[in-house]
Order: sequence, then C-alpha cells, then structure tokens
Amino acid sequence: MAYLSDLTDSAAVEDAIDEFRMVGREAFLERYGFRKSQDYFVIADGERIDSKPVVAAAYGRQFPERGPLKARQFSGGASGAARTLRRLGFTVATVAEVRPPVVGEEHPSRTDVYDFYGGDKVGGVVTLPGDSTVNVFSDADGPYEDDPPTITEPFGYRGQGLEGPQKLSQRGNALLESARVAQEAVRFWHRPSGGSFTFRTWCVVLGRTWVHDQQRAQLQWMLQAVPGPERGDWPDALQLALDEAAALAEDEVIGPEAKPDPTYAELVDRVESRGQGRTRLGAPRLDYPRSAAARRAVLVRSGGSCESPRCTGMPAERNRSDEPILDVDHIKDLARGGDDHPRNMIALCPNCHACKTRGDTRRWRAELAVVAAAANERALHTASEA
Repeated sequence: MAYLSDLTDSAAVEDAIDEFRMVGREAFLERYGFRKSQDYFVIADGERIDSKPVVAAAYGRQFPERGPLKARQFSGGASGAARTLRRLGFTVATVAEVRPPVVGEEHPSRTDVYDFYGGDKVGGVVTLPGDSTVNVFSDADGPYEDDPPTITEPFGYRGQGLEGPQKLSQRGNALLESARVAQEAVRFWHRPSGGSFTFRTWCVVLGRTWVHDQQRAQLQWMLQAVPGPERGDWPDALQLALDEAAALAEDEVIGPEAKPDPTYAELVDRVESRGQGRTRLGAPRLDYPRSAAARRAVLVRSGGSCESPRCTGMPAERNRSDEPILDVDHIKDLARGGDDHPRNMIALCPNCHACKTRGDTRRWRAELAVVAAAANERALHTASEA
C-alpha cells in the first residue's frame, strides 16, 4: 500500500518538475496516466504545474523499486497531493487563487468553467477551489425561473432545489444566506439563451422571500449589482437598503416560528424610521435604491388590485408567486426629488402602468398623487382604529 506520507524527498519533486518542463504537459500527463488537474497546481517560477502527476512521478523517483503512483493509489485525492507538496516546502495554489475570475470573463458552458477552475461543474451556487467567494450561475435556458439580470435595479434569483420544498440548509441556498448575513459580494454569472456564461457583475444579496410556486415552497433571492467586491467602493446609501432587507428577510420565515405579516402602518413606520427620501448613490450603475418596506406597504394597501381610478380591469394572469400582477411605481420620480415613501407610490396593473409611463404623464401624475395620498391616509387611519 502506497502512502503519500512516504514521500519525503523534495529533490524528487524538483526532478519531476524538471521532467514536466522538458517533455511538456501533454506528454508528461500521458506518460504517468493522469488527466489535467482541475484544482491544485504547483507554482514554480510563475508556472502552473499539475499537482497529482508531479507527486506520482516524484514518488517513483524516490522509490524506484515501487514505481510511480497510479491515479487509483492516491489517498486524499487532489487535496492530499496538495498537502504533501506544501509539507515539502512547495507553493501550491488553485487557479482561482492565482487568477480569480474578472468581470466580463466568458466560458461556453458550466463544464468549461469547471475545466478552467475545477470544483463543482453543475451547482448553481458554488465556491471555486481555494476561493471563498460565492459564485452565482443563472442560465436563461435552465430549469430555474430567474429574473433577467439588470445593473440598475434589484433582480430575483430562484433558490436551489428542483424537487420538493426548498430549504435554507441546501448548499447553494446556505452559501447565499451566508453571503447575505455577512453582506459579502458574490460573482454573478449569466448565460443568455444560446450564449455563453459571462461573469456579468458583482452583486450583494439584498434579501430573500419565500414563494409558493408549482405547489412547493421556493426561495426568491434578491440581488443588487455593485461596483466591486470591496465594501468601501459601495455607495453609502446601499447600507440602508441592506439593513432594511435584512429585517424583511426575518419576516419571511416559513414554519411555526414565522412572525405575523407586518401591517401597513408597521411597514410605513419602518420606512420613516430609515428616512423618507433616498439620496443618490455615488456609482451611476446603481441609480437609486428602492425601499423594500415601502414597496411591500403599497402592495398591502392595494389589496391586490390596481389603485388607478382609470383601471378598466386587472389581468386574469397571475405572477410566478401566484399573486396579482402589479407594478409599484413612484408618482414623482426619485430623480426629480420624489420620496421613496408609500404616499408617493402607487400599485398599477400593467396596462395602467404603461399609460402612466407613455401617456399624458403630467395628468396621470396629478391624479395619482391625490389617489396615493388619500390611500395612505385612509390605510393609516384604519390601522389606528383597529
């Protein structure tokens, strides 16, 4: 029985590295019966050299009577080879440690990402070997109903788990939850229909909600693009959105420990406790952060119906969460000094939203401002009498 702990001669490893360089990678791998390394590499003079084949060859040099190790003889796999090389004083690293992904990077498929970085070739939410940063993969042709990614607005990413109720403990969901709690940026990779996977942008996990779709509980993660992984590069106003979303996530627990849904008055109080207005974010890519509590309050106030008095009827179709299709819109745009507060927001069906956006906007704004203000006062008054 061969043990990696038997390998103690660093000179044997150096000889194997010299052989690798002399004959070339393909010939070296073929000679010793190994495939290309996916995870760990010896770093020698800036060159990446496959770790397991080098250990196998070095073992044969130290013990000629035993011969080189076969792939099936490795104890501990690639990580065992890495530990052996480090024990002998060699620098070992993964591709992600030496050359982490950069925004705009493309790979034709998940298999190609795996071939380049190693690790998990199928998971939608993974970390790369040697790198703790979470990577989120979204495939337009895949089985999950993810929202199309945007740079300026939060977008939805469906939780992991194709069968049965999804759980936060499932690996991909657990990784996203950890990133959300720690407020750490994740890499967002997107593959448009028929295209390649592209590292589109860095994102933060704003929050999560539970939705009941296809007769089962599923997680809907809300992601927001950010300029980069360093928190110091994020606009100050984003921290308010993160704190607010963290509070909302706690309201969305499914099970006997779930809290009651917050009332309209409670949601408005939450908005006002964080300040009505929203200052412009420093990075132009982010535009203005929207208050999740304010949007939720408007949906509660609407009772699932369009709030426009001009509405001729709600669509019969419902959204993925089996809820009425409603857009929550600001009556006076934030860019024009409007408040991110329910009194300046209205729930509109798709048709009324299109009319407000493309029709006589001045008339629509004037009418809806009165409607929203009255609806806000009415809802707060009703709550105070309850």
